[in-house]
Amino acid sequence: MSGVRGIPASQLARDYGVSLNEFSDSVVKVIEKHWPLEDAGCGGARRREICAAVSAAMIAAFDSSTLLPEERDKLHPLVNEVLLPFWNRHCAKDDPDLAAYINSRTAHYLDGRVEGSQVKSAVNMVNALLAALEAPEPVRAALQERLIPAFAHRMVGDVYRINEVRRKHGIELSVLATVCALLQMSMSYDPILRALRLT
Repeated sequence: MSGVRGIPASQLARDYGVSLNEFSDSVVKVIEKHWPLEDAGCGGARRREICAAVSAAMIAAFDSSTLLPEERDKLHPLVNEVLLPFWNRHCAKDDPDLAAYINSRTAHYLDGRVEGSQVKSAVNMVNALLAALEAPEPVRAALQERLIPAFAHRMVGDVYRINEVRRKHGIELSVLATVCALLQMSMSYDPILRALRLT
C-alpha cells in the first residue's frame, strides 16, 4: 500500500472533509435554488439534516461493500472520529449536541436502505430528506430529479472503490491512514457536482 502508509491522518481527514464539504454544499445549493429559505435562521437546521443524509449515504455504501463484519465494526468508530470535526465546522458551529443529532438522524435515513440497491436506497434517503425539511410539493419533483442521481452515484461509486481497495490492498485495521485514504478515494464527485450545477 505504498503512498498510503505514513500520510498524516490529519491531512487525510482534512482532504476528506473538503470533498464532503463540496458534495454537501452542492446539495444545499440545489435545494436553495429550487426552494429558497424565507427565514435565514433556519439554514442551520437545514444543513444539519443534509449532513445527516450525506453521512447515511456514506455508511450505506460502507455497509454494502465487501468489508467483513469485524472490519466494519472496527472501521465505523474511526470514520466517525475523522468526520466529527468536519460536521462540527460544516453543519453547526459549536453545537455540543451535534454528534448525537447526526448519529440519530443518520439512523433515521439508514432505515430507508434497500439491500443490494444503492439506487432504491438513494430514492428513499432523498425522499426522507425532503420530508424532514418539509419541502413543498411543487418543488419536490425538481429536487428529486437532481438529488436522487447524485446520492445514487455517490453510493454506487463508494461501494465500487471500497471493494477495489479491499481486493487489491486489503484493510489493516490498525492503520487509520488506510481508512482515511480509502474513504478519500471514494470522494471524487466532479461529474455529480457538474450535474448539480446545471440549470
